[in-house]
Amino acid sequence: MDYLKQQNLASVPALFVICRYLATRPDGEDEAALRRVLQPRAMIANQGPAPRDDERRDVLPASLEVGRDIELLDAQGSRRERVWSLRESVRAEVAAVPAADSRPFRNLVLRSLGARAMQVIESGERPADVALALTWLLQGDPLSPLSTSWSDGPEMAVRRSGLDLAVSSPEQWRALVRWARSLGLATATAARQKSYLVVDPTKAVDDTLGRLPRQGPAETWFRQLHSLLPVLGHRALISALPGPRGSATEIPAATALAVCKLERAGRLRLLQSDDASSTVVLRLGHQVRQVGEVHVVEAVA
Repeated sequence: MDYLKQQNLASVPALFVICRYLATRPDGEDEAALRRVLQPRAMIANQGPAPRDDERRDVLPASLEVGRDIELLDAQGSRRERVWSLRESVRAEVAAVPAADSRPFRNLVLRSLGARAMQVIESGERPADVALALTWLLQGDPLSPLSTSWSDGPEMAVRRSGLDLAVSSPEQWRALVRWARSLGLATATAARQKSYLVVDPTKAVDDTLGRLPRQGPAETWFRQLHSLLPVLGHRALISALPGPRGSATEIPAATALAVCKLERAGRLRLLQSDDASSTVVLRLGHQVRQVGEVHVVEAVA
């Protein structure tokens, strides 16, 4: 399924509202009941300017379809009378997420999105457009941010990279920006009266530290990180992108930025090692650093 093209209005906040509600409904709910209970304004909170009436109608079904594709939701019955339920495999994890802090759910969506992309690649098919586009975005230079306006640079960058199969319109670019920000993979900043998207997965990596080894060889540690969050630079997803490939031992600049920020925050220790086989290269601008071991200082509960 292509999210940016087919389910353009799906959003992480909407999925959070849906999944939290369905966590209390083990027998599920039909779509009409979900629409009555989950008011439109709750489904579109923090999503920018007030949407048109047709957009409000589409947020719920688009988010449901994405939730099913990334295996958070199940649907039973005919299309017009489907009953939606939360998958048992994620029920306990969703139920444990506090209403005031959606970070664990954001991490669940990001992991599920990556896992689904890897499943599709292993089957010999093309992964969802949003997975490809996020992977491409995260191979970019965080020191050279892209405009949030499609016509002010991103359109040309996408076409030059050959990624227009995944992103080809202003609406799809806005949806991609929304996904990147909602998943903790990028931030927005303003300069010279323009808005820019800075690729910075610090929040996403921080949310994942509790699932990573407390310490270990850098090559192994980053391989585990990419296994949990493939869009950060898993070789299979990078290989699915058009264009040249980066070095297998060099970590993408955006991820390098994230781990360096977490080191400064006291969350990680990045150490040198005498074992060259376990060393990875962190390159950010003109700064190059070789890391042989990674230690998580404080694991996330």
